[in-house]
Amino acid sequence: MKKSHLVITILLFVLGVLCFVFFEALKTNLLDDTIKNAIPNKLLRGILSRAGFIHLFGWLLHITGGRRLLIFNKQFFRMLIWSLPCFMVAFINFPYSALASGTASIDRYDLIWLYAIYALFIALLEELIFRGIIYMLAKDFLKNNRHAPLLVVIICASVFALFHLTNLFGGSANVGYVLLQVLYTFLIGAMLTTTMLKLNNIWLCVLIHAIFNFGGQIIENIGSGTPWDTVFWILTISGGVLCAGHIIYSLIKLDKAYVSR
Repeated sequence: MKKSHLVITILLFVLGVLCFVFFEALKTNLLDDTIKNAIPNKLLRGILSRAGFIHLFGWLLHITGGRRLLIFNKQFFRMLIWSLPCFMVAFINFPYSALASGTASIDRYDLIWLYAIYALFIALLEELIFRGIIYMLAKDFLKNNRHAPLLVVIICASVFALFHLTNLFGGSANVGYVLLQVLYTFLIGAMLTTTMLKLNNIWLCVLIHAIFNFGGQIIENIGSGTPWDTVFWILTISGGVLCAGHIIYSLIKLDKAYVSR
């Protein structure tokens, strides 16, 4: 690593740690600590606590050979068409039927824009780590393995899923819920890693992930009620099965192409 790169990396690491400690660990509020401002303070802390690490991992990806993953290319709209089943999974994670039936509600419509940024920042940081740095490391480590694509997907999806075990330390989530989260994040991680292998572009993964987060956590963050009803699960399972077929077929083709190269 060049000396200038090392200095920038250290500075960005320090920035990331400071942002995390100041906004997440110390829970510093930017607005007056009132009931009205409790939710916007939480969202702002979530955004700013991740901002430093987003710069750090984006920089690390840039200097460690992953620059091409950050570049839009002429095939972007063709990539978009291939990834439509993945976007379907993301969009059906929104609680349409619960909102329509009244079992759930959005209480702070004025904060949707801020919540959208919050969901985007979570997705961006996680994609830079799991479909960026870890993806590049796994791909490089397994480059001589005959079934590298399949193993890369399994490794990246597993690390992504196990990372969510950290939610057990938050105090508010029960073990059953976290284990369910680990299971579905493995499936989402497999979908996103296959998307990365196929399209070689991190921004589509970020967009899919952000839309999935936006719909899945909107009631928890700026609403109230129960978002998961029968219609939600029917849509989720149906869409998941269709997308799984698309992903498995694509992954088999990628693996066969890699074996026969």
